[in-house]
Amino acid sequence: MFSTFNKVLLGLVLIIAVAYFLQSRANSPEACANIEGLWDASEQVCKTPTDKVVFQSLSKPNPVSIISPETQMAVVLNKAEQVDDTIYFRGQNAMLAKGDKEAGIQGEIIYLNMSQFTLLDDNFKGLTYFAAPYIVNTKNNEINAYAGLFSYDFKTDQATHLSSAFLGNDIRETELTLIQKSVVKQNVFVQEGLIKFTFKSHGSNQTRTDYPNQANEVLLQLVALDPNNNSKASFRSIMRMHPSWDVNHDGINDCEETASCDPSFDYSQPKAN
Repeated sequence: MFSTFNKVLLGLVLIIAVAYFLQSRANSPEACANIEGLWDASEQVCKTPTDKVVFQSLSKPNPVSIISPETQMAVVLNKAEQVDDTIYFRGQNAMLAKGDKEAGIQGEIIYLNMSQFTLLDDNFKGLTYFAAPYIVNTKNNEINAYAGLFSYDFKTDQATHLSSAFLGNDIRETELTLIQKSVVKQNVFVQEGLIKFTFKSHGSNQTRTDYPNQANEVLLQLVALDPNNNSKASFRSIMRMHPSWDVNHDGINDCEETASCDPSFDYSQPKAN
C-alpha cells in the first residue's frame, strides 16, 4: 500500500517537473523562436503565433462574415473545405423565390481562400489585420474575384470584414504577396503596408471558355491599420505607370493635369505613338 502510494506520488512529481521544464524552455525569445512561437516581451511569455490563433478561431468557434459586394448582404463563412491543396472558408446566401409556393434556390456562394491568408502587421494585442482573396459565385453563375481586408480583435476573438477590391471575373492563378507590413509606433503611422495580387484573366482575343492567359498585377496600399480602431482601415488601389505617360518626369500621370485619365485604362502599358 505504502509502496503504491509512493509510486503514484513520484509519478505526479515527475509530471509536474516535466511540465515545468517544457514551459521554461520557451520562456526566452530564442527558445520561443525555436518552437515557432510568438514572444511577448512585455509579459515575458511565449504565445501561439498570430496566424494560427486567427485561423483556429475563424475555422470553428468564431466564423467571419463577408459583406458581399454583389448584394451588400452579410454572408457567414461557417463551412471549411479543401480543393486540391487550397483551403477555403465557405458561406452561402440562400435566397427564396416567391410565388404560389416558396421554393429554396441557390443564392450566391462566397469562398475565402485561407491558403492565401496573409497577416499585414506584427500586432498581437488589440487589433491585427489580414488580407485574403475571395470569390463570389453569383446566382447567375458568374465568378467574381475580390481582395478582402479584415481585422481580428484579440479580446473578442472576432474578425471583421472591412474592405474589398475587385480583381476580375473568371480569373486564375491568384497569388497574394506582402510587399511591406503596416507599422504603427506610439500611435503614429510609421509605414503604410503594401500588398500585390497577381493573376491571369481572359485576353481580348479569348472567350470565356478559354483558360485565361493575360497576366495582371494589382497593387493595394493598406490605409489606417490602427491597432486600436479599425473604422478607417481600407485598401487604396495603386496603378503602376509606364514612363511614357509622364513626359515631364514629375511622377504624376500627364492626364491628371487635364483631368482626362480613364479609370478603365491600363497605364502600365506604353503610350501609343
